[in-house]
Amino acid sequence: MSDGLDSTGDAQSTGDAARTGDPTQAPLEPTPEQIQARARRADKATRSALAGLLGLEAVVVLLVPRAIAFTTGLGTVRTTICIALAVILVLGAALVRRPWGIGVGSVLQIAFTATGFLIATMFLVGAIFAAIWLRLLMLRHEVVGTAGGLRMLVE
Repeated sequence: MSDGLDSTGDAQSTGDAARTGDPTQAPLEPTPEQIQARARRADKATRSALAGLLGLEAVVVLLVPRAIAFTTGLGTVRTTICIALAVILVLGAALVRRPWGIGVGSVLQIAFTATGFLIATMFLVGAIFAAIWLRLLMLRHEVVGTAGGLRMLVE
């Protein structure tokens, strides 16, 4: 029966020391492969959040104008623009996983906010979504280590 100690009474390896609860042993540093795997998972998670945000924007671009339509009326042109933008936002959400998908999503933030020219309330809603988009990109920059500044919007 082995208790994880060699003949001198010391732990056989650092892994055994960690299992025996030796508080003097420092935790092992992650390997470069583990760091890369964590970065890939973090990148995938942030891209999923960005895609979800674009999908939510597609729903909002259909719901908010419809709610306002009862007061001012949308008209055929406004309705067509809102439906087309919602479809493009859904397609953009599907493309975020591509290397250039974040750039497409960043451009769509501008298009979504520009719907404020059709319905003034959308300026506020677009600014809120753009702020969330930028925060997710900053989080991605911090966690994954992607480029910062304007490069963050297209990478």
